[in-house]
Amino acid sequence: MLNTGNVLPAKIQPPLLRPMAYRVLSKKYGLNIKSDGLATLAGFVGNMFGMNWKKDPDTLQFLERFALLWRQQERGLFVDEQGVRDVVNEMKERERATVSASLQQEPSKKPKSVTIDKMLNREIPASSPIRISTENDQILVENETIEDQIDNEVASDEEQLDWRNYFKVINSSEQAKYSYDPVKLQFTFTPVKKSTPSEEFRSLIKDRVPDINSNTSIFSNRFYLIRDRLLRNDSFQNADDFNPLSSIAAMQQDLNNGSGEISRAMSVTQIKNLLGRDGQNFLLLGLLSKNAKGGWSLEDPSGCIEIDISQAYPTKGLYYVPGCVVLAEGIYFTVGHKFHVSSVTHPPGERRENTLEAIGNLDLLGLHGQASSNYVARLDKELKIRLHLLEKELTDHRFIILGGDLFLDELDTLEALKKVLTTISDDPPTAIILHGSFTAVPVHASMSSRNVSSTTLYQSIFDDLADLISSFDEIAQNSTFVFVPGINDPWGSTVSMGSAHAWPQQPVPSRFTQKLKRVCKDVIWASNPTRLAYLSQEIVVVRDDITDRLKRHSIAFPMEELTQGIKLMEPKSDDATSISQLVKENDQLPTRIRESRKLVKTILDQGHLSPFVTSVRPLVWNQDNALTLHPVPSTLIFCDTTAPYFDVTYNGCKTINPGKFITGRRARYLEYNLSQKKASLEELYF
Repeated sequence: MLNTGNVLPAKIQPPLLRPMAYRVLSKKYGLNIKSDGLATLAGFVGNMFGMNWKKDPDTLQFLERFALLWRQQERGLFVDEQGVRDVVNEMKERERATVSASLQQEPSKKPKSVTIDKMLNREIPASSPIRISTENDQILVENETIEDQIDNEVASDEEQLDWRNYFKVINSSEQAKYSYDPVKLQFTFTPVKKSTPSEEFRSLIKDRVPDINSNTSIFSNRFYLIRDRLLRNDSFQNADDFNPLSSIAAMQQDLNNGSGEISRAMSVTQIKNLLGRDGQNFLLLGLLSKNAKGGWSLEDPSGCIEIDISQAYPTKGLYYVPGCVVLAEGIYFTVGHKFHVSSVTHPPGERRENTLEAIGNLDLLGLHGQASSNYVARLDKELKIRLHLLEKELTDHRFIILGGDLFLDELDTLEALKKVLTTISDDPPTAIILHGSFTAVPVHASMSSRNVSSTTLYQSIFDDLADLISSFDEIAQNSTFVFVPGINDPWGSTVSMGSAHAWPQQPVPSRFTQKLKRVCKDVIWASNPTRLAYLSQEIVVVRDDITDRLKRHSIAFPMEELTQGIKLMEPKSDDATSISQLVKENDQLPTRIRESRKLVKTILDQGHLSPFVTSVRPLVWNQDNALTLHPVPSTLIFCDTTAPYFDVTYNGCKTINPGKFITGRRARYLEYNLSQKKASLEELYF
């Protein structure tokens, strides 16, 4: 029991609990206890077990259960304050659910208590002899017939949830649209006006060609969301001890430690407030972009200023591209109206729970209720807890995530896909996610050399896939197929003639998929990106080769290149061993791990799937909300064929990349367990 109810709470100093916590959490389970996490854990232990917490054997059992649950949820190696609160709260909810379940199984002869509203809404037969007494606004009923009726109604209210009702795919065009008000610091639901039949054509044109207001609000909304997330950070709450010369240096050190917390207070200055303050130090937050002179500039809603990055030191482990929002520290000079940057970094990220609490637990996906102009849907906490408990019980649910570039017009792909389906046919997964492009040749409105249209050939490859799946009845009837398109797949119109598509990308048109729909029981043609809601989890699925794009447009900082050049020019001695060879640093990690962490941290810190200017990556203006990661999802499936396989957890968001589907004669896919949030890479030779 977490709380006996008759224990007098006691205040425990954290050092007193450290030996016991170290013996259980660190020595047995390999966890590192931070000071704030130990203090929070000591507070819970003092409230639960009182003065006799050292002698009480339940204290050790509590720490054991705490460590097991922490490891099951893959919260990392560092036990922090927020993590302790979340795990202990979940332990309490699990105990309540266990107690309530045991009480429902035990028969009781005591009078049942029912709320007055339920009794008023229930019709009681006049012939039924009952005796009713009111106590504390409740009615006590002592009639077996009425008691049975009440029990049946209570049981129906608390019936078991069906997971199928909470498994849903939301395409980019189906997401509820919310506009962010930077003054009120809240989201406002934007209803979609119903058009009359005479206005259908105009509404179709409006969807294809969004208005200019959507374009102007893309980067302003992105900036305001990051700014408000930044100001919620404890380091920006009090700027009394702000030291501009060392703020970024301290921030870089804290962020490189992997804690995600900043230990020194800082303040952000608007660009318009730089005028007349020559030679002073400032910390700016703005959008990084190229100016008309070919140099770099920083922009926020108050103004724009040219920056000099020749002496800037960037934080390592991040990409800096035109279009990302950065924190820059430096000195402003009125001559030339230029800001000389000394240090630059990305704004620190935020965990999903903290963001949801800050925005009032809005149901942005419309899972727990449909929002309207008069009603804003919010996440039901009790339902979320029940979904989370149900999720932990469904240990056999899993996703099969195939790699990218699933070229169905190549025989090797069909052979590899047959090998994969044969392997998983004995135990069909909950869903199979297939990533495009599904053809090696871009589909556009043209005729091939054999006078056969490319659209006809494109339809034939899905017919071949339907014939292949039809031989696996168990998979076709029990698994959900989710198709995420790539850049070679058609998208609504073929006017692009194979050129780069704007994001988000719409699903594959239904005219190509008729036979596949007849073969498979459940097929979902998703957009790119798309969002999957599974019980309490929000899963974002993306197919994009973003690593190459980030490397192509990454900004080269002269001081960083100079530092690397000096290291390469250092003389090497055969007799002496350098310190860097003896002490293992983060830079000595394998390149694959460093690159994957760099990608994940850049995307999640920016809170956007496309942190570029529109000249680098075109966007559909009125669907930019589908690309926003605010809050960060529970799981991010980022299929990038230009990056190797990785599995990275940052700020509670698990990001996995299956890579390319075929490498040589090997077929590669991921098996993702939903209850444990664990992914394993599988490779098959064909």
